[in-house]
Amino acid sequence: MKYIKNTCACLLVVFSSQLAIAQEQTTGPAALEMLSQRSLWKKTSNPAGLQFDQPFQYSTLSVGYELYDGNFRRPQQGGSGNRQTVHTEGNYRIKDYYLSGSFDYRRDQIKDANYNASIIDPFRGMPYIIADLNPSDWNNQHYEMQFNIASPAYNDQFSFGFAGSYKVSSGAKQRDIRSENYFYNLSLSPGVVYTPSEKHHLGLNFVYSNVKEESYGSNVNNSVDQQYYELLGLGTAVNYLGGGRSNNYIGDALGGGFQYQYAGNVNVLLSADYSVEAEDLQVSFEVPRDGASVLRHIWKAKLAFIKEGTQTSHFLDFNYCNRNMDGIQYVTQRDNSSSQMGWQTLFKSVRSTYSTEQAGVQYHLTSNKGNAYSWKLSAGAVYEKLNDEYLLPNSVKQAENVLFNAGIKKNLALADKKSKQLLVGLDLGYNANISGVYNYGGAHADYPTVTGLEQNDFRYLTSSYASIGVPLVYSQKIKNDSQNMLFIKAQIQAQFTNSYQFNDRIFAGFNVGVNF
Repeated sequence: MKYIKNTCACLLVVFSSQLAIAQEQTTGPAALEMLSQRSLWKKTSNPAGLQFDQPFQYSTLSVGYELYDGNFRRPQQGGSGNRQTVHTEGNYRIKDYYLSGSFDYRRDQIKDANYNASIIDPFRGMPYIIADLNPSDWNNQHYEMQFNIASPAYNDQFSFGFAGSYKVSSGAKQRDIRSENYFYNLSLSPGVVYTPSEKHHLGLNFVYSNVKEESYGSNVNNSVDQQYYELLGLGTAVNYLGGGRSNNYIGDALGGGFQYQYAGNVNVLLSADYSVEAEDLQVSFEVPRDGASVLRHIWKAKLAFIKEGTQTSHFLDFNYCNRNMDGIQYVTQRDNSSSQMGWQTLFKSVRSTYSTEQAGVQYHLTSNKGNAYSWKLSAGAVYEKLNDEYLLPNSVKQAENVLFNAGIKKNLALADKKSKQLLVGLDLGYNANISGVYNYGGAHADYPTVTGLEQNDFRYLTSSYASIGVPLVYSQKIKNDSQNMLFIKAQIQAQFTNSYQFNDRIFAGFNVGVNF
């Protein structure tokens, strides 16, 4: 908890300041949803353009509870679990400057997670972890604070901005081998927007981030050594007995983005981002040894169109993301001579590669009602391709999927008194698997890292499934002459697959909050 204790006071200040933000206009759930869809610059990495979204002032505070259950999951996900959440965010203006911020707290209780004894999030792009054979609960806490500052346009041409985020997490595995983890990520992004004319805006920003996760492994029952595996990629692993080990993950990232907006009869925004991330694993803290490294190259692009009318509005988004990652392994030797105590790195090389590519399109049609909507129709599709390879001895894991989605929402006026409303929706989805292959070519094909972890993960990634979700939001003014809105959200979603290895999975959530 040491990182969390050092930041609690700062987070509470941000949390309290959100409650004091003034209100300009009605902030019902449908209005805030429309604000989010119109906020094109907020979806980019450049805070300098936020003023061009023309946001209104608001603040929101909510608390929630979520749960999930079902065996249609990846092996390292929990078989079931629940989480408690606190969320607050808002926008504020000080003279000609625009400020926004948010704070999130989440407590996760994960049940029966497999093959993970060293990392809070096994899906964040770090393949070099410790896996044991004991399904276990994890108790995790997450804090995240974000802020954005945007200046007015100087000489009607140059706008400046600065954004930052700070994430802190702690986690604890509840069964031998036990792991106690502490994680943080700090990200900073300055940006500038040049406006050559009223309808054209050109943006440029830079991003730097630093990440660190400490993991301490141990056994409570010291009389029984547990079997565990050092994962090297796609099932390749080294077998050990004991109480795990201490891992120290340290990384940095540097990147930038470019944006262009045309604000005419049609609002168009094109953005492109690139970042390079390097993260090292050091084994042990007393006498550290180079364990492994990853080098990630990430490209992102977005093209958004908005066409608004008095009766209806059209929103069209195209998104693309490509992440290529190299897994680097080290050959080390312990030096016990009198001149130098510790570990020496004799050789390092790229032993594995990981590639994930996504391309998607999403369309929304709304029937306008003030600054909100009366109804909304949505449809879209996302193509995803996974291509992972362990080079020598060669192993491959590939999967191609297309996820289709469609939805409808209706904003019902229940009563004029206190502006009582009910937002009800229906979301449908279908994931169609196109192809997939998993071939393990290494030694020890009978290891559970192959037969249990990778093969079951491959079966999940190549399963076709259907999903259905029903979101509900009830809202009303706290007082008839007040603009403050009370809302109650509920949502349930189910996933069904025809794969004989899995059954289904269900998600449910409940939130209560106030919009100021």
